[in-house]
Amino acid sequence: MIPNIADFKNLIKDRVGLHFFNGMEGLLNTALLQRMGERGKESCEKYYEVLCVSTTEFDKLLSLLTINETYFFREPEVLDFVCDKLVPKMLERRDGPVRILSAGCSSGEEAYSLAIKLHQRYHEQFAARVEIHGCDIDTKILDKARTANYSSYSFRGVDPLLQQTWFTRNGNQFQLHDVIRNKVTFHRSNIVKEHLQSKFDIILLRNVSIYFDDDTRRLLHFNLLNMLEPDGALFFGNAETLANNFGILKLKQEHGLFYFCQPKTSRAPVATASLQPSAESCVAAPILSTQQCGSWINKALDCVSEKRFAQAEEWITKVLDCDIHHQEALVIKGVIALEKCEFEQTAQSAQHVLELDEWSAEAKMLLGLAMMWQHHTQQAIAWFKQVVYQQPGYWPAHYYLAEMYRQSELYRPALRTYRITLQLLNAEMNSTSNASALRLPLSFPSNSFRFLCEHQLAQFTHQDGL
Repeated sequence: MIPNIADFKNLIKDRVGLHFFNGMEGLLNTALLQRMGERGKESCEKYYEVLCVSTTEFDKLLSLLTINETYFFREPEVLDFVCDKLVPKMLERRDGPVRILSAGCSSGEEAYSLAIKLHQRYHEQFAARVEIHGCDIDTKILDKARTANYSSYSFRGVDPLLQQTWFTRNGNQFQLHDVIRNKVTFHRSNIVKEHLQSKFDIILLRNVSIYFDDDTRRLLHFNLLNMLEPDGALFFGNAETLANNFGILKLKQEHGLFYFCQPKTSRAPVATASLQPSAESCVAAPILSTQQCGSWINKALDCVSEKRFAQAEEWITKVLDCDIHHQEALVIKGVIALEKCEFEQTAQSAQHVLELDEWSAEAKMLLGLAMMWQHHTQQAIAWFKQVVYQQPGYWPAHYYLAEMYRQSELYRPALRTYRITLQLLNAEMNSTSNASALRLPLSFPSNSFRFLCEHQLAQFTHQDGL
């Protein structure tokens, strides 16, 4: 390992926000060795000095670090929603074009997928109705995006007829037709710290924020807040929503999909007595009825479902002030902390529950999620396995267990567990029973997770021996 690798990590994080955790540090070490080897004999200290002053060299290193995993029509339900629902709805409200940004666009497949779908809808009216932009920090990958020449790897899962319609084969490559290529404009931009001059109606930043830590993601949210129109929509990847719900932007659900939008500029203060817990309540009545605590719990759950976490915490605090060992309140407290990405607080609340009830599957699920988002993969696996053992019909635990297996490169267990998850999801779709559900106020949209399972299973079919 390069001795002063911490200096490189700090420099890259400060410049572009990339966070090298766990196995990612090995990627950085390999990239640094490659660049120093290509430059000739140069000490680590000298190369660090070069990086500090040379934008050209920094970009060359960055091209080795950015993970450009993308393909055409990835997560198609989001693209369908944007093109078939959101863009038409926005155009009903005004005459001007809807501006769309594919942020962290990599080699351009997402931006061009949008262009194909919208060209099919609007034809010659496209230019007056839609603008599509892509941005990325990697100049080398942007050159590839502008060229729009792709290998068959970019078309996995794509209808062959669509590929034949919009691309011309050139040897082993496929060239996108100019009628689509000319509809997308690409820019170099650091999405964490910079924003393009005009605001956008729709921003897609999918499968990018997973490489940032919490502080960087918060900074990213404030930057995106300035880039998004008042009635705009921001999409993260299907598996990224939980880690990006900081309360800076408002989370919204529509047609089974989640996206972020601008918060209300003027929120009316809540002044009614029914929503403002009294500070004297527990002093006046230290021993309260089960009915009273139940009422507070229900109000907290309502607040959680509406993402009003500060008010939810107030109701839960009232319950815990009167009964410090109230298990349901402790679980809800852990959920609120998880939604706010306060993972240590989540683990603390869950451990408190386990001290009271060593068989609490809710607490174990919370611990699994907290460990997962802190990248403690093996600990997450251990907790999810316990939940699966206790609640074999609870598909979210199976899904996240499969994800942890995949990230640990345990491909056979991952494949088996994705299949189990899909079976449970299909069974749930055909049944009104919900007997295996945990009392955990977290949203797990089944359609999104079904798609993710199908996608991962399709990926495994391309791997030999599985």
